[in-house]
Amino acid sequence: MGAAFAAALSSGIFTFTLPLMNLDEKASGMWLGSGFAGYFFAKLLIAPISGTFADKFGVKKPLLIATSLAAFLPLIYVFSPEITSLYAIQFALGLCAGTVRTVSMAAIGTSMQGNNLSVRFGHLAAAMNSSFLLGPLLGGFLYLNKDYLPVLGGMSFFMIVAFILFILYSPSKSAPSALSQKEIAPPASTQSYIYIMLALFGRAVGIGSLIAFYPLLIKSSLNLSPAMTAVVYSVPSLITIVLLPILGRLLAEYNRNLITCTGMIISSLGIFCAATSNSYIFFILAGIIMGAGSAVSMPASMAICSDLGSRKGKTIGFANMATNLGFMTGPLFCGIMVSTTGQIGIPLKLAAIAGALLTLPLMHQGIYALGKKKLAHFTAIIVILISSLLIPLQLQHHSTKVSAPDTFRYTDVAMGTVVNLTLITPETHSTKRIAKKAVTLMHKLQRDFDHRNKLGSVGRINHSAGKRGIKTSDNAFHVIKRGLEFSKKSNGNFDITIGAITTTPFYYAFDKSHYEGRKDLINYRLVEIDPTDNIVTLPHKGMAIDLGGLAKGTIIDAAAQFLQNSGIKTGMVEAGGDFMVFGKRLWSIGIRNPRGKGILGYIEVKDSAVCGSGDYYQFIQPISTEEKTRKHHIFDPSRLQSSNECIATTTIAPNAETADALATTVFIMGPDKGTEFLKKQFPACAAMWVLPNMTIRSTDNFPAIKNK
Repeated sequence: MGAAFAAALSSGIFTFTLPLMNLDEKASGMWLGSGFAGYFFAKLLIAPISGTFADKFGVKKPLLIATSLAAFLPLIYVFSPEITSLYAIQFALGLCAGTVRTVSMAAIGTSMQGNNLSVRFGHLAAAMNSSFLLGPLLGGFLYLNKDYLPVLGGMSFFMIVAFILFILYSPSKSAPSALSQKEIAPPASTQSYIYIMLALFGRAVGIGSLIAFYPLLIKSSLNLSPAMTAVVYSVPSLITIVLLPILGRLLAEYNRNLITCTGMIISSLGIFCAATSNSYIFFILAGIIMGAGSAVSMPASMAICSDLGSRKGKTIGFANMATNLGFMTGPLFCGIMVSTTGQIGIPLKLAAIAGALLTLPLMHQGIYALGKKKLAHFTAIIVILISSLLIPLQLQHHSTKVSAPDTFRYTDVAMGTVVNLTLITPETHSTKRIAKKAVTLMHKLQRDFDHRNKLGSVGRINHSAGKRGIKTSDNAFHVIKRGLEFSKKSNGNFDITIGAITTTPFYYAFDKSHYEGRKDLINYRLVEIDPTDNIVTLPHKGMAIDLGGLAKGTIIDAAAQFLQNSGIKTGMVEAGGDFMVFGKRLWSIGIRNPRGKGILGYIEVKDSAVCGSGDYYQFIQPISTEEKTRKHHIFDPSRLQSSNECIATTTIAPNAETADALATTVFIMGPDKGTEFLKKQFPACAAMWVLPNMTIRSTDNFPAIKNK
């Protein structure tokens, strides 16, 4: 138990700290995504191989090989300190972690029988899940000075601890010989084998979908601080850890098939409830249901796999393979369904229903084995009937949201938010292709403009600050040039060199004294541009460009222009509450309530962009009674702190880039200075402010706010 915990903690330290390194090194999000996919794929591949190896040669050899190899993996980075080395380590770590998990389960399976098996598996599951909560905390502490070597040292240390414990306590004999003197049950039927694998796959589909899309669901449903979002997200794991040892013992004597299925159905119910939640209380309740379901099903399902036959390593290996396959299938399924339905909730509900349905054969077998044949058939019929009603209901719910036949909707994820395209044109193969290309263009521009992408134009500029100029793409050069012009017009209230501060994670959480040394680095006038070769130079080390204040609008404009060039005459591009509408149609746009649910009202616009800024996107609540305002991501360059002139702005402009930049600028200026600024520099644009007391101010040309 201790060795498995130490090995899982080692993996948690590395795996959950790597995104921070990815962020600071400004590496591409593609690296991060492919790295995690490779990690789970490695675990999927190694599970049956390591289990079969343990059956033949005993559990001790694979455990020692895996932990010793993992302990020396950090040397790859020591000799080649590149981020690519870290992703190579991550893949190899997946092989080691998959081996430890599979063979540890096999070792417990060979060491005991009966009710103690469920109890011990409950302890093992609790230990491994605890490590994945403690890993990020310990990893964050080790990465405090943004040096990855302490993280690698911590990873290596805990793998060495696991290695020593495995030497001292893992059995030397192979699984078959260790069991040869015991009375064992005959091998399970192929039917039983398939049923438990289906159930495990179904549970993992639901959990994998949740891991991938739950944060986005919470973010799109609630106006919570990052800290509160993290609390809501962690509820299922915390409940699982607390209940696993307790329920593993309490339920050990009951029919394992039924306990497994009951727990899985409870988890599915929790996922279904989460997908319908619209308040943090309901999200927490759904998390409690999900966590309780996992705590019920995990020990029993592990015990079932262990008792399927004498080849415990092979059986458990294939069970872990089925689980990892579900972890990969769930997010893929949800990703496709999000594009199809335009919502996050519906795919999660369908994944929950699928998970419950896949437990049905195992449940039927469990009830049938108790001699209650009629009850088994009746239960199967009821579950199928409920599912057959729920699935069409969800799809019907989606279809009612799709308007007239001449309207086509397409949804995807880009720029860290949900992107919706609404095109006034019939749905055809050509229309779908155009919509997909528009989102592909958005991804391409995002990678080039994002300061976190080391290979993009802005990332390369920032990485070379104080060293040399960088040749950029045409798109990036012109956005930077327009950003500098806007910085000049706003007299530095909007300044793209604010990146000297905002490229630091959670920069808004620190006191302004933390940034005094960077004040001279925030000055758009220092940026040197050479239009001949599209070269941009930051003359001082520590300077950084952050296009976050306008690039989202630029990308929305590019998508809208691409759609129009492709023959779409009327449509809307929406990304995270920012809109660009084109064509002759009049569109109704809702204005978000910055301190509550729903909207303040709606405005009608035509052939223009509507963008918003607010202190509710990224923020922390005041800790002391002296602080009355939130610390949030909209930074005032002159004061080196979050702006407090208002709590939300909405701007209207001919294009989304201008509307996006204005939303940030007039937020910092406040209504008085902002109104004068618009009259002088952007008379064709309009703005609205929501003040801290929830009163509303707006320019004279802002449309009337209507209530539905």
